Amino acid sequence: MVRLAIITICYNDRAGLERTFASVFSQGAQDIEYIVVDGGSTDGSVDVIRAHAQHLAHWVSEPDGGIYQAMNKGWQLASAPFVLFMNAGDEFAGPEVLQHCLPQLTEKVDVLYGDALLGNGHAVYGTKAHPRRMHSAWLMKESVAHQSQFIRRTMLQRTGGYDLRFPIAADYALFARLFWKEHAQVMHAGCTVCTFHTTGLSSDPARKQQAAQERKRIQRAFAPYFWYHLYHGWAAFNRWIGR
Repeated sequence: MVRLAIITICYNDRAGLERTFASVFSQGAQDIEYIVVDGGSTDGSVDVIRAHAQHLAHWVSEPDGGIYQAMNKGWQLASAPFVLFMNAGDEFAGPEVLQHCLPQLTEKVDVLYGDALLGNGHAVYGTKAHPRRMHSAWLMKESVAHQSQFIRRTMLQRTGGYDLRFPIAADYALFARLFWKEHAQVMHAGCTVCTFHTTGLSSDPARKQQAAQERKRIQRAFAPYFWYHLYHGWAAFNRWIGR
C-alpha cells in the first residue's frame, strides 16, 4: 500500500519546480503517490510537468485562488494515508529522508515532523530546529515548517485542511488546530526533512504585521486559555515597559 502522497504546487516557477522534481526523484522511493497542482503557469512549468508525467499519479494546471487553495486541492486528490507538501522550490534535506521517515508513518502518529534547513534559493544558511517533544510554550512563539510535516490525510479531511481565512498563516493554523484542538499524535522524526526557502509569502517582511495579526487570531481560536493569556499578557507588558 502506498503510504505517502507528495504534493507539489506551482505557479510560474519553472526553475523551482525543476529543483523540487530532482529532489523528490532522488529519494528513490517507489511507494509514493506524487501529485502536482499548477495554477495555470505560462513560464514553461507545464512543459516540465508533462516531461515527468509518467512519474506522477495526478497533475492539473488551471487557475486557482492561491497557495493554500492549491494545497487543499492537492490533498483532496490524494488517496495515500499521509501527505507531505513539497512545493515548487522546496527540497528534501538529503537523498535518504524518505528511507528514514516512511517506516515511522504508522497508526500511532497523526503528524510526523522533522527539522528544516533554511535557504534563500541559492544556498543553505541555517537550521530551523523543532522541539523533539512539541509543547505549547514553543508553539505560541514559533511554527513548524509545513515542508517538514507528514500529515495524516484523515486529519485534513476532519479539519477541512488549510483555512483560507488566513492567507499567510494557514499552515500555522492547521498545526495549531491539530495540536491544541484535535489532540493529534505528533512526533519528531529524528532527522532534518527539508530545505525551507525563506523567500515565500510568510517570510515577506512587508507582511510581518498581517502575519502577526493572523497568528493572534489563530491562537485566540485554538490555544489553551492559560497559554494564550500568559503569552499575550507578557507581550503587552514588554511593550508597556518599552522592551
